[in-house]
Amino acid sequence: MNRDALRCDVLIVGGGLVGSTLAHALAQASISTVLLEERDPGCLAQPSFDDRVTALANGSQRILQGLGIWSEVSASAEPIESIHISERGHFGMTRILAEEEGVPALGYTIQNRVLGSAIWPNLLAFDSVACQAPATLDSLTIEEDEVTATIMSDGCTRDVRAKLLVAADGARSQVRQALGIAALEDAYDQKAVIVNCEVEVAHAGRAFERFTPTGPLAFLPLRNSRVAVVWTLDTAEADRVIGLKDVEFLDELQAAFGYRLGRIERAGSRAAFPLTRVRSTAVTACRAVLVGNAAVSLHPVAGQGFNLALRDIAALAEILTDAHRGGKATDLGNSRLLDGYEAWRVRDQRRVATFTHGLVRLFGYESSPLAVTRGLGLMALDLLPGAKKRLARQTMGLTGRLPRLARGLPLAP
Repeated sequence: MNRDALRCDVLIVGGGLVGSTLAHALAQASISTVLLEERDPGCLAQPSFDDRVTALANGSQRILQGLGIWSEVSASAEPIESIHISERGHFGMTRILAEEEGVPALGYTIQNRVLGSAIWPNLLAFDSVACQAPATLDSLTIEEDEVTATIMSDGCTRDVRAKLLVAADGARSQVRQALGIAALEDAYDQKAVIVNCEVEVAHAGRAFERFTPTGPLAFLPLRNSRVAVVWTLDTAEADRVIGLKDVEFLDELQAAFGYRLGRIERAGSRAAFPLTRVRSTAVTACRAVLVGNAAVSLHPVAGQGFNLALRDIAALAEILTDAHRGGKATDLGNSRLLDGYEAWRVRDQRRVATFTHGLVRLFGYESSPLAVTRGLGLMALDLLPGAKKRLARQTMGLTGRLPRLARGLPLAP
């Protein structure tokens, strides 16, 4: 059965954190939007809304504040007041301090599930957003003047006709494949072991990025003297660590991190996720744009992935909002708008992808000369205010051409 077609300006495929946040932004401009998500948004299986913790950069917090989301989640967020960067077994370290940067916090940590639970209920209240969930994408037809997507929901098929298609369906994007856009992959043969821990010494808003011989190890501050741990290990080693008894796991984690927060006293449930860098060879096509992991999926070192995605969708929302305000007859999928978006965002995407990949490779080799060079580099960062400020601005998501939302301004001028 094929019911009457839904018509909209923008069809977003993928209702995780990236897709749902974009829909929220477009709703503020009353841009007619259909959001397609294959899982029930209230379902715990939604991978974007799990118990993992996201480190939101300062610029990302501004974006969420401008969208009216931050006020609903701020009570569950923990500020990051300093970041300590070091390498295990070698001299040299650097510290980035919010006080030196003139901001209340460099960023904030928050559970993905908290973000998701704040975004989806609000979407249902917007007249301009039609949420199709659970529903799956069956086929796509791209024509000169519109996109037609056939979706399956409740055993029925239905066509959605849109001026613009947005792929927000993850690193293995079905939409990207349907558009014929190739993706380049760098397999790290690593997994990120994720666990929340209780520590002996209060973290005092400190985040730690510690480079170890097995990979980066991040401790992120959470509420109630807890920390979120992201431990990057080779695949076989990660599988072994996941299977350890709690006491053995805590001993190995303590040996890798040290005693900057005293004893690591308790660990919650552990999970491991394979790590691969995926880069699309293009982020736009005829009447289509890729965002989030569908465009570029990053290694978690430095916590840049979701922050990059938020800047992407803030920029896209700004372009579409300005065009929509220019006249109701504006075609939001025209090539001029998409070319403008790609020209704006591609440099930031490449810079961040290169930066994170470079960190993984730089700290992934144990040669003595390279270790000395890394130590000197970390020391130089701590001693050279200009270099450290540039790193701080990048960490906070405040470099390059920023969308209005990331500058603390309203989406619509």
